[in-house]
Amino acid sequence: MIEHTREGSLHRTGVASILTLVLVVLAALFIYKWTGALRTVGMVRSAGVYKPGPELIATAGLPLLAASGAKTINYLAVVWPALIFGILIAGLVRAFVSPGHIVRLLGSGVVRQQLLAGAIGMPLMLCSCCIAPIFSTARARDVSLGASLALMLSSPSLNVAALILTFMLFPLDVALARAVMATFAVFVLPILIERAVGGSICASPQREEAGSLEAFTSGGPIQVIGSWAASSGKVAVRTLPWILLGVFASSVLGGSLAHPESYWPNQGLAIALVAAFATLMPLPTFFEIPLSLLLLQNGFPAAAVVPILFAGPAINTPSLIVLARASSGKVALAVFLGVWITATLGGFSLAFWRM
Repeated sequence: MIEHTREGSLHRTGVASILTLVLVVLAALFIYKWTGALRTVGMVRSAGVYKPGPELIATAGLPLLAASGAKTINYLAVVWPALIFGILIAGLVRAFVSPGHIVRLLGSGVVRQQLLAGAIGMPLMLCSCCIAPIFSTARARDVSLGASLALMLSSPSLNVAALILTFMLFPLDVALARAVMATFAVFVLPILIERAVGGSICASPQREEAGSLEAFTSGGPIQVIGSWAASSGKVAVRTLPWILLGVFASSVLGGSLAHPESYWPNQGLAIALVAAFATLMPLPTFFEIPLSLLLLQNGFPAAAVVPILFAGPAINTPSLIVLARASSGKVALAVFLGVWITATLGGFSLAFWRM
């Protein structure tokens, strides 16, 4: 009787420890992202323009590889807090959430799964690199491919603050084009990709590692924190090297295509190439906005700029590499093509609208 009471007390302590961890991590993430977003929106409202901070390491005049390394460091200097949050959240899910819990939460209907997954991702406002570890963990927990992609795409694509800034700083038709493309990419494109490549694709053999709440609630807070730390460490080891590789590779690609507009003989080709470029390049949160404004000021047509506003934050080379590792190269290619085609068609539609 005494032993049973003691086990019950330890179980309640373990559950309380896990819930406290979840609340602390989510509260810290929301405070970090939403206070920064509200501050940025307020600055834009008062100044009428958005200006990102200065580079940590100046890249002007550096050789290609040195400049790419500096750009990688500059990018990580901006996104590292959000990237850590992404890893910690993925660690929580990996350690303590079983596939059955997620399946029951999302339900069985395709529409319900897409709406819930998209709604969960939106308030996180993580960039594509930072949400990638959460996608990897979701797939390892048997979340459907469509719902996992909706979660991954909604956080950067339907970033509420970024959409508000877009409507504040750009013409209405440009802002609407971004919102429509993002909505399609989150709630429709994942379903099409899942049906095209097969919803059961999950190359990683991590399903057997599914977490169980009961397995960690008998040792108290110390065991809970230790399990979370170990799980987060495994997530970091499996995702961070590929994110770093992707950022560096895309920086090399971007540096080798200096002033690519000189190669574009017509607007249609410009739209398609800008969309492909934006789909591959890593951009920190909000950085698609000053880049697009700069291109507009330099004479780029709006139809060739709007793909950056959508595809720039939606996906990039690092997150595509993590996606391929967590599912398959076929899925990563399908996501790239889906985002690129959506961005290209969005640009064509805006060009037709403005004729």
